[in-house]
Amino acid sequence: MPVVVGLSWPGARNLRDLGGRVLRHGGTTAQGRVFRSAAPEYLSDDGWAAAKAAGVRTVVDLRNAPAETRRTPEHPIIRSASLDGLVFVAAPTEDPDDVEFLRVCGPWLDHPRCWVDNARLARTRIARVMRAVAEAETAVLVHCAGGRDRTGMICAMLLDLAGATGDAIIDDYADGWRGAGAYSGHGWIYDPDQQTWRQRHLPATEPQQLESQLADRVPALRDWITTFDTATYLATLGLTRHEIDSLKALLRP
Repeated sequence: MPVVVGLSWPGARNLRDLGGRVLRHGGTTAQGRVFRSAAPEYLSDDGWAAAKAAGVRTVVDLRNAPAETRRTPEHPIIRSASLDGLVFVAAPTEDPDDVEFLRVCGPWLDHPRCWVDNARLARTRIARVMRAVAEAETAVLVHCAGGRDRTGMICAMLLDLAGATGDAIIDDYADGWRGAGAYSGHGWIYDPDQQTWRQRHLPATEPQQLESQLADRVPALRDWITTFDTATYLATLGLTRHEIDSLKALLRP
């Protein structure tokens, strides 16, 4: 596995290594095995070259296609050769047309308060995500649109499996939230009053507002950490002991 010293993937947004997070029984999570980011369409040719040099061969996309996955004029044009050797796995964590999902999760899609219901309603989808990560032969990049909510949930599960402390999981989530807020762009939001999805411009968020948003979300995240057992949950999805053990070992030194 390549040694990762800092991260510099030209064009990348909200990019981080899941390594370096404190484990309950000592030490920190291993670097260079799982990366998380916002939509990778912002990566330049040099950015993809850097991702490959860091060991990435599998890219797990948590977004809903095609609405969220179309390239736009703000995305750089890259050579097709830049993507050679990469496996892209489309593995959305939500069904944007599921009536029950929209009823219980729709108002909370940017909040850990929806994670338990999301996990309950998207069992097959999350199983696909975790199997893609478990089966990857080298490093993995996990991403959604902003690298904040869906990516935050999946990475919290991976850190939980590794044995990260509660504070480490919170720190990773908070870094993802702040990282997403640093950029402006367009995103899809669900309007529960109108019961419809709509696209809107999302400006960069002021630091003070980001901290206020985090203060509202951390209690729900702490509750998830103390009540949700990722390994047990994955077993109910039909993941094998070998797959779960592989995920547990992935981020351990």
